[in-house]
Amino acid sequence: MRTLIIIAIGIVLAATLLTLFRRDARILRTVFVTFAVAWIAVCSYNMWLGITRAGYAPTEELPFLLANAGVPVLFAWWLQRRLHRGARA
Repeated sequence: MRTLIIIAIGIVLAATLLTLFRRDARILRTVFVTFAVAWIAVCSYNMWLGITRAGYAPTEELPFLLANAGVPVLFAWWLQRRLHRGARA
């Protein structure tokens, strides 16, 4: 359940940021890259907490890192590409 919540938060955050800055193509790309790096960092921190505090092994946490980070970043990439068509260069 926690994984689904984290993925949903990432998708909502990506959609919000990208739609706020959809007017300019250069800014849109910068927002996407900034979101992707920040979201991967947040998910990596979440993985680190799972390993150090909850006692999970890194091999147990890695699939959750890939899902938590990958799904929102892929969604943001897709949305950025879609919004890029309508943005000014």
